[in-house]
Amino acid sequence: MKMDLLNYRNIKKCQHFVPIYKRPTKYIEFNYKGLDIVTSYDSYDAKRKSVKILRESRKLKLSHIFHIISVYLYFKNMGKEVRGVEITLENKVHYFSERWIMRKLPLFNKEVESFKIPKEKTPGNHCKFCKIKVQCHKEIIKKGDLSVVPGISKSYLNLLKDLNINPIKVVESNKIEQVPPQFRKPLYNLKSLLTGKPIIISRFNIPQKYIVYDVETYRDLDFLHGILIKGKYKPYLNVENTDDNLERFLKFIDSTKETIVHYDVYDIKRLQMITKNISHLYKYLYKIEDRSYDLYEKIQKNVALPVTSYSLKDISKFFGYQWRTDLNGYAIFIEYKNYLRGHKESLEKIIKYNEDDCRATAMIMESLRELMK
Repeated sequence: MKMDLLNYRNIKKCQHFVPIYKRPTKYIEFNYKGLDIVTSYDSYDAKRKSVKILRESRKLKLSHIFHIISVYLYFKNMGKEVRGVEITLENKVHYFSERWIMRKLPLFNKEVESFKIPKEKTPGNHCKFCKIKVQCHKEIIKKGDLSVVPGISKSYLNLLKDLNINPIKVVESNKIEQVPPQFRKPLYNLKSLLTGKPIIISRFNIPQKYIVYDVETYRDLDFLHGILIKGKYKPYLNVENTDDNLERFLKFIDSTKETIVHYDVYDIKRLQMITKNISHLYKYLYKIEDRSYDLYEKIQKNVALPVTSYSLKDISKFFGYQWRTDLNGYAIFIEYKNYLRGHKESLEKIIKYNEDDCRATAMIMESLRELMK
């Protein structure tokens, strides 16, 4: 068991959490009081005898304090002199002296001792960022905990209980259709997970000709619009945030005349937001809205799949798509910030991720088409 201070919030929710994404920083690991500590630093200033850390946050949090202390302890264990640790949050630099760190050390020691007490696996929102999620969720379901099944919440189970409906018995006896309609979809999700097979609940139309669209955003800047058309990927970068770059993308979309497939409403909503105050671009929006096709909505209503999350990544992995990066929505923020610091490879990595988003969406479309033949 490890105390990963770069993923402290998730580790606190579940000690067994294993991160998928690795930040662009210098990882270090050491044993402290019998516990393995995972932490990081970005540079060591030998002249000032200080260590520098970059983190993404507006306010200093408890996790940052533990991060600062752990880095200090690591360098001390290595025999290097450290007079203080410098941490940059949202371009604001905070400096903490060795004296300050020593005053906070008892707090860190208490947390280390607390973390040594083993705790059971706990499912939650953190699971989507965890490498061992699939196997872990299988174990949880086998134990009779249905909380990881999409659509099955405590309130849902209470409603079934009031109706004297046992979800496991209903699924095993193939009596889902005898349950009131508003309760059926989560039960089909459960059945799919138990059998390991996809279920088409209702047939739906899948367009023959389409393009796939996916946007990447940093704060309020939609800096990358990705398009997959006839098997070819086209990235439209807008890192300078100019109307001209955006108009080139919208003109291309308008010229295709094909159905615009996206996964969830986020991508179209971003287009609504960025064009509503730009009169000469807003004319393209209603045409795009009329041609848009939300694949996520279609799946949520009509398909049950053996996954515990209906995210694009989880569904595409079930159908066999091989992702080339370890990025996720939060990681995009970190990588783009790294690009702004001068690391061009971070933007290249994001473009690769965006292409995978587009290709994974297309793969799901075609896989569902095959299932409905």
